Amino acid sequence: MKALRGPTAIWALLMLATVAGFGTARAGGWGFAVVILAATFKAHLIVRHYMELRFAPPAWRLVFDGLVGLSGAIILGLHVLA
Repeated sequence: MKALRGPTAIWALLMLATVAGFGTARAGGWGFAVVILAATFKAHLIVRHYMELRFAPPAWRLVFDGLVGLSGAIILGLHVLA
């Protein structure tokens, strides 16, 4: 069997993260954290691969990776405080 490469591999990772988030949504406790981490991972993949940020200068990649990570951290932090 041929190994997944390129956009197909990214799509497979996105589907795997979707299933992981969907499967833990009602788990309670750490379930919400898993959903947010899966969503953050998916956002990172989409920005890097489908918006072709992987070809951008390192400063732009750092900014967008920081924004995606910060967004996930803020959502998790606000959930913990609520």
